[in-house]
This record gives sequence, C-alpha cells and structure tokens, in this order.
Amino acid sequence: MFKNIPVWIRFSPIIVIILLANSLFVVDQVTQAIILRFGEYRRAHIEPGLKIKIPFIEEVVFFENRILDYDLPSIEVNTKDRKRLFVSTYTRYKILDPRKFFQSVKPASEIGARNRLEPIIKSSVLNVLGKVELLTMLGKGRSENMHNILESVRSIAAPLGISIVDVRIIRSELPVENRKAVFERMNSELVRFAKENRAKGEEAAIAIRAKADKEKTIILAEANKKSEEIRGGGDAKAIEIAAAAFGEDPDFYEFYRTLESYKQSIKPGSTFLLSTDNEFTKYLTEYLPKK
Repeated sequence: MFKNIPVWIRFSPIIVIILLANSLFVVDQVTQAIILRFGEYRRAHIEPGLKIKIPFIEEVVFFENRILDYDLPSIEVNTKDRKRLFVSTYTRYKILDPRKFFQSVKPASEIGARNRLEPIIKSSVLNVLGKVELLTMLGKGRSENMHNILESVRSIAAPLGISIVDVRIIRSELPVENRKAVFERMNSELVRFAKENRAKGEEAAIAIRAKADKEKTIILAEANKKSEEIRGGGDAKAIEIAAAAFGEDPDFYEFYRTLESYKQSIKPGSTFLLSTDNEFTKYLTEYLPKK
C-alpha cells in the first residue's frame, strides 16, 4: 500500500517533530537566554515563555536570572597605619545584561563571572582599606568603607553586564603574632580618647558653671534692684498717704506716733521709772486708774 509513496513523505511527521524540537525552547522564571548564530550574538530573551529559533543554525545559551553569591577567599590587607589584616568578603551579584556578559566574560558562566570578579573585589578592598586606619575600619567608619568598596566594585563590573547587589566584609582577623600588640595599642588609644573626652567634658562643665554663676549674679542683682525700687516706691507712697491722713488730724498723728514708740521701747517684762509728768508717758498716765 505504501510502496509507491516517496520515502521523504512517509517520514515527514518525524522530520516535523525533529524540526519543532530544534526550533522551540522555554525560558523559565529563573533563567534568561541569548541566541547565537554560528557563534555570534543575535538576540536575548529575558522574559519567561515559549521562544523560537532557527533549527540547526541558531543555538541557545542560558544564564541565571537570580541573584548569585560569591565568597571571596581571605585577602591580606595593609591598613594606613601599617597593620596587617586578613579580610573575607561576601558578594551578591546578578547577570543584568546577558549580551555584555557573553561578550566580556570567558567562559560565559558562573565560573567565568567569579574569575572576573575576584581581581575586581580584591583591588577595591585593598584600595579602600589601605587608605584608612585599623581603628577607623573596625569602628564607626566601617559602614562608609563598605559603601566605598561596593561603589568601586559596582562601577568596574557594570561594563561586564554584571550588577553588584552587595559586597560585605564577613570576617576580619589580625595575624596571630600581631594581635597582642594591636590590642594593647587599641586599648591605649581608647584610654587616651576617654581621657581627652573627660577633660573636654570637665572644661565644658566649668565653662557652663561659670556662665550659670554669672547669669545668677546678674539676675539676683537685677531682682534686688527691682525689689528696692518697688520697696522705695511703696515706702514713698505710704509716707505720702500717711502725711495726707495725719495732716488732717495732727493730734491723732501725735497719738499714733507715741503708740508706735511705746511698741518699740516697752517690751513684756520691762521696767521703767519715769515721772508721771513726763511727756512720753502722758498717754499712759491719762488712762491709768486714779488713786
């Protein structure tokens, strides 16, 4: 029955299947792909989905689309104050531009990426940490140093199609033979720093107390001056009122003044021997019982 049918027609379904198998490919969520034609870059597929290529002529190269990690081996660093230090770093990166990555990194793989990143990270760490002192690197300046290293690595890696997400120092160690001397120096530096701060604090405290005492003296003087002015004004007003009142009745004024003198001179338990004709006792004798 099939003897008269050409052979190529008989096998056409198989050929179609083979062609389709070599024409279609899938880019999933965690990968990205580039198409090569005879080894030359043609196009990139970053979005996931079913893609097509020319069978037997074009080939597909897949790259990771996820963030990748790289732990760099320990680096020996000499700080600005000539202290040796072993630093281990941790880098997170992503293949951002597959075309640049394919054309710049050989082999175009994770191994190739690590081979290119290793000297970049080393040179950046040495360049940044070589300009700072040990105490600065281990203290408040640590975050700034990490930022400088990150920016340096990021700018150098960008032309390779690699985006640097983060660079961190995960461990920093002193050589065993230098640890004691460095710790002693760090301790002496901290003691000196504490003494300087204490001296500055005491100096500032003295200045604050002197200023406070000066302001206190000025405030009290002004308050005393104000109170004297008020008291003087009150006394003057009282005298004025008393003079006006007593001027209306001189006899009452004389009586009032005499009673005031009695209050000041005669105390409980006091004894006076005075004549009854004395002017001072005239109001007393006037009200004494008659014999």
